[in-house]
Parts: sequence; structure tokens; C-alpha cells
Amino acid sequence: MESVTNINEIENLKDNSFMGKPEFVNSSVRFNGKNNLFYCERDVKLVNSSINFEGNNSLIYLSSTPHSQYPLTLQVYHDSVIFFGRDNNMTAPLSVNVQEHQNLIVGDDCNIGSGTNIRTSFAYPLYLASTKERINHPGSVLIGDHVWLGHLSYIASGAILGSGTMVDNNSYVPPNYIGKSNCFLSGNPVEIIQDNVFFTKDYLGAFKQEDSNTMDNYVSDVFIYNVIPNETLVFDEIDRILKSLNVDDSLDFIQKLLVQNKRKNRFTIK
Repeated sequence: MESVTNINEIENLKDNSFMGKPEFVNSSVRFNGKNNLFYCERDVKLVNSSINFEGNNSLIYLSSTPHSQYPLTLQVYHDSVIFFGRDNNMTAPLSVNVQEHQNLIVGDDCNIGSGTNIRTSFAYPLYLASTKERINHPGSVLIGDHVWLGHLSYIASGAILGSGTMVDNNSYVPPNYIGKSNCFLSGNPVEIIQDNVFFTKDYLGAFKQEDSNTMDNYVSDVFIYNVIPNETLVFDEIDRILKSLNVDDSLDFIQKLLVQNKRKNRFTIK
């Protein structure tokens, strides 16, 4: 087992790789396998984070969040990729468990509420008694750009949430659910409460009366997402490619497709 609790310990790694110089605040990155890569851009701050590589050949990529922090309790097992985009606002605790060689992609500019859970697999296999066939298969998860995950939301295996999706507090997004862009979802399991809506990241809790009076109308369509040919990506194809690559090639693919590509409608689901 190898571990890093401050940047000075990075040079001691032998079987795994660590790129970047995040700030550690009561945090650790532990490697219980080999050939894993932990990659951080500038301005990454780990606060009360416990990040554990429990297997081999996985990549975790944390993008820059200069005005926020990563409060992650995260476990990743074998042959997986986890990508967090830039400028996401995350409130502790955030629990992520990536299992069964699946992937997790989180876009930019998201609000992720406290107590959120994200999973790519179930803890145990479930079988039909009549056929003995497994029925709870794993699945990679996509959370697009400018997505709002409310307090205590649960995102299950195979869920896809398009850019601009809103998930209400205490809501359960079931396995393989496809959440369309600019929809407000609520319930257990979720259903569409309102479509063709969007949110801004103006925090209402601090508003005075005169501030609230200015919020009745919004003039821009910057948070309205559409499917655009040659711009909107196909998540199933991204997932398929990632599952065919080794760790180094996954890093190169992620940087070219997701880091350098900032097109607005890349994760639109309609």
C-alpha cells in the first residue's frame, strides 16, 4: 500500500503515479493496487478527502476549482476513469464509489449538494430466481455541465444527466435513467416535474429583499442547452473508448476531448 498525505510524499511512490500539487487539508490519497494515476490541475484543494484506489489501472482527474474545494470520500477499483471538470461547487460530504470497471464523467460548473452519493455498481449481484440471470448490471455515469444535484441526492449506476439537469433534494436517480437537459427531476425514483427550465448559481440564501426583486426575469439563454451536430458528444461512445484504453492513453483522451473541448452543448441530452 502507498499513500500520499502531502505533496512531499509524492516522490516516494513506486507502483503508482501522482501528477500535480494539490493542497492537502486533512486528506489522503491511498493506493492499494498498481499502475494507477492521480492527476490534479492547478488550484485543487482536498479538504477532509479520503481518496482510495482499491485496484489497478485506474485514473482520477481533478480539474481546477479555484473558488471551491474537493470534499471527496471516493473509492475506485479496477480499470476505471473518474473525471471532474472545472469550477464545480461541492458541499461535504460527497461519496463516490466507482466499481466493476466503469467510468464517471462530471462536467463543469455543477452544484453538488451535501450528502450526494454517486455509484456505478451495486454492492452485491441480484439474480432472477426463475432464470438465475443477473439483473443489476453496472454502468458508467455521466453528469453534464451546469447540473444541480440537490442535498442527499443518489445517482445510481448507468445514469446519464444532460447539461442543465436539476435533481431535487432527497431524490433517487435509478439505474440507467436518462435525464434530459433543462429538466427538473424529483422523487424516488425521479420523474420530470418541469421541463424547459434552467437555473443560475446566484445563491438566494444571502439575498435581501431588494436582491430578490431583481430575480424575476433573466435575459440570457446561456444555460439553455441544445443538441448541435458535430458538437454534442455521444456518452456511450466516450465510455466505450475509455474502456479500451490504458491509463496513459485515457489521460490523453480525456485532455483532448473534455479538457480542451469547452463547447457549450457537448453534454446535451434531449
